[in-house]
Amino acid sequence: MSHQERITAQQTAFTTAMTHFQQVLERLDDEAARRAPADGGWSPAQVAWHVGQTNELLAGVITGDVPMATPAPAGFSENSGVFSGVPDRVKTFPQLEPPADVTRADALAKLKGSIPAYLAALQGLTSERASGYCVDFPFGKLSLYQMAEFTAAHVTRHQRQVERATAGV
Repeated sequence: MSHQERITAQQTAFTTAMTHFQQVLERLDDEAARRAPADGGWSPAQVAWHVGQTNELLAGVITGDVPMATPAPAGFSENSGVFSGVPDRVKTFPQLEPPADVTRADALAKLKGSIPAYLAALQGLTSERASGYCVDFPFGKLSLYQMAEFTAAHVTRHQRQVERATAGV
């Protein structure tokens, strides 16, 4: 697959995932969006805020504004099975922890606000940077191409989390 085909595929995957997640959050009323699950996890609004914040962080990684990507080691090749190692629960970075009092409106604004910067970062990603830089995640080393795949999957993963937590609401 060419560089532009990979970028276009990830822009489409991200946009689709974000549209679905926004629809899930928009269907909730304010009270349901702020209600934390009985297991002590994040409320749907907190989950959505976290996703928006993560999108902003990963956009910065793609552009280089957030210096988490490093040159790929000699002989690096993408591991096609790397995502099979993603654990069910992941402890997030402190800067990605949502505020305790985030509202549905705050969460929607954060989600929607993260879209343009992320899509612009993807559009500006060169093939050299996409394949020549990596980010270390707890489950493996990802090229920036793979990090873009992770971003869309991250949105979908949290959308499903919110759907499970609000089933029947």
